[in-house]
Amino acid sequence: MDVVVLDRPLSEANLPLDDQRIASGQTGMIAVGIGFPADVSLPADHSPRELRLACLLLSEIVRLRRQREASRRQEKVLTHLALSDPLTGLPNRRAWDQQLAERLSGAGQGEWCLALLDVDLLHDVNDQRGHLEGDACLRRIADRLTGLVRRGDFVARLGGDEFGVLLEGLDPNRAAAQVDLIRVQAGEDGNASAGSPPLKLTAGWAALTVPASKTAVNDAIHRADEALRQAKRGGRDQTHAG
Repeated sequence: MDVVVLDRPLSEANLPLDDQRIASGQTGMIAVGIGFPADVSLPADHSPRELRLACLLLSEIVRLRRQREASRRQEKVLTHLALSDPLTGLPNRRAWDQQLAERLSGAGQGEWCLALLDVDLLHDVNDQRGHLEGDACLRRIADRLTGLVRRGDFVARLGGDEFGVLLEGLDPNRAAAQVDLIRVQAGEDGNASAGSPPLKLTAGWAALTVPASKTAVNDAIHRADEALRQAKRGGRDQTHAG
């Protein structure tokens, strides 16, 4: 437990204290006979008993602060786990829904693009080479998608072989080319691992104007999903607009 008793301002004390520990409340301070903010203050003519009681009080204050900080760190870890896909490390569907609600309702005016991408025939890889190879393919595609989008865009794994991409500030003409480029370049080329079969992706996307209502967002999701279905029915390995 770090307890510091000072009879002068901290700036004048010349003590080897970690500023971050002080700022986060990991170190507690007792001020003696001086008028600067501290956790506990004592008069200059304090008694030994008063100093002992002040130290006990400060120890409890610091203990509670550390307990609170540990709880905050644990909450942060649990929140990350709740919003992350354990296989790829990407945000999961819960995070995707959250981002859609936050970004599209609160963003400035402009055109955005919402795209859904499926990995074509991933079940063949699972059947022929095993689920470990299928999982490796998903991780590589997730890495490629992350590298292909711009800063400010958002990528998530929505489950199974489906990914979601939210592209900021793209009008429909630019979005069509960008989604198709992402789809093609995110596909496997067969050289990622020895004997790995090539994989392609199919995409459906929809444009929407922000800020958007919940109804408009749901409509864009429906249009992108329907476009993805049409692309699959059309033979896969292609991009359709919704």
